[in-house]
Amino acid sequence: MLSQRPRLRSLLKRQHHLFALLPAVALAGCLGTGGRADNPLGQDESGTEEIEILVRNHNFSQATVYIAPQLGTKRLGIVSGKSDATFKLQWHLPHIQLRVKYLAGREFLTETLAVSPDDLLELQLPAGQQ
Repeated sequence: MLSQRPRLRSLLKRQHHLFALLPAVALAGCLGTGGRADNPLGQDESGTEEIEILVRNHNFSQATVYIAPQLGTKRLGIVSGKSDATFKLQWHLPHIQLRVKYLAGREFLTETLAVSPDDLLELQLPAGQQ
């Protein structure tokens, strides 16, 4: 049986509705920051570049989720087994990739996904994946 990988997808936020999925886009070439600081997790004075990440853990094991930009890894948070968690953060880069580490288990990288301000990303962690 093939092992399922964590799945990261983007949901468009429009007022009170969630719409269709955006396709995952592979990172090609260098990422520019448009004259901003090189820290994608840095605070933005305007506060307009926030993204939300919804993690749905269908596994029994606790999972720790990390942001894995090219600048280094930063812990986003912990999601208990069979539960959901939502994380909000300032993000200034056009792409994001997450790393998932199960408690006493394996690690996985998600595909790289294009993001824009106010995006809602959903990360599905399938059952039976340790």
